[in-house]
Amino acid sequence: MTSTRLVLALALAPAVAAGGALLLPGCGGDPSTAVPQRPAGDPTPTAGATSVPATPARTATAPSNGFGDGIAWRGLEEGFREAASLGRPIMLVVHASWCSQCKALRPAFSDPALVALSDRFVMINVDQDLEPSSQQYGPDGRYVPRVLFFDPAGELDRELLNASRRRYKYYYSPHDDLVGAMRQALERHAKS
Repeated sequence: MTSTRLVLALALAPAVAAGGALLLPGCGGDPSTAVPQRPAGDPTPTAGATSVPATPARTATAPSNGFGDGIAWRGLEEGFREAASLGRPIMLVVHASWCSQCKALRPAFSDPALVALSDRFVMINVDQDLEPSSQQYGPDGRYVPRVLFFDPAGELDRELLNASRRRYKYYYSPHDDLVGAMRQALERHAKS
């Protein structure tokens, strides 16, 4: 992450954490209709503000295994069921506790951009040694780590792979563009 992105993420974090919506130039929408932000805890209604029910925050039901505690992780079967019921694409991370490359990839899942995008997916986190059925999700081998994308019906999108790899096409290192792959998956499989 560049220092500029880090500074911006840190500067915007309080507003986002307080549930504030920000309208920045170039983000779309009509700036004249933007609702001004007020300090957290200020009970004064803002002119023109309408009450919009907040969507409850999704919480993890499966362990993060070090892959980003801010992500609402799901187990394998639960995740596929949830994707079908919510109509969300799936991002499946298959790893092993002993794998040094898996450990190196873990910090990438704390990237604020990745965490934000994860809310639009059903995120499944599986240790292949603890969940042997996960090994069926190895279209080009059972190496770890593997990151695979599925449509909401649970069909693997074989075209969403790490284009920088000739072998082990679903392998991502900390230097590969996971956020870009997630954006591509959303373009292909997310509801408008």
